[in-house]
Amino acid sequence: GKGVAASMLMSHLQAMLRTLIGVGLPLPEIMERANRLFTESTLPMHYATLVCGRAMPDGHVEIANAGHPPPVLLGSGTTAHVDATGLPLGMWYGQQFGVVQIDVARGETLVLCTDGLIETEDAAGGAYGFDRFIDIASRSLDREPSDLVQTCIDDVGCFRSGAARLDDLTLLAMRRLA
Repeated sequence: GKGVAASMLMSHLQAMLRTLIGVGLPLPEIMERANRLFTESTLPMHYATLVCGRAMPDGHVEIANAGHPPPVLLGSGTTAHVDATGLPLGMWYGQQFGVVQIDVARGETLVLCTDGLIETEDAAGGAYGFDRFIDIASRSLDREPSDLVQTCIDDVGCFRSGAARLDDLTLLAMRRLA
């Protein structure tokens, strides 16, 4: 939804992160280096929100959130948000990024979305919202992650009721298997 320039910026950032992740650095250092490189190689008004994480087989997950909508951990009757641990990349050159450590229990689902989902507008200009997203995702926990994602996307489409889509819409659901 932001044009060719934004697409190129995201391709640049994605390549940068893939390279840094491949080196095996700790997550805060990956984020700090990505921020520095992104800041050095883009215009001052360019920035990007993102979530970067590392999941271990035992369910331990570390997450750095650079100004992105919070990932949500959904379980049986529980909801936990992983709030931002830093500003978007490109805002401040020497920015430090914190990391949140969470343990995902068997059967719990970690759900991430872009702002394009929660900021989707209906024909009257009302926003879809984070609460509605969490409600729909929570009610879909008994389904496979791919079905949960499709249910949320279908609900956003119904909410838009023909209004133009103004931004990208990305949704990811990951479940730790029992």
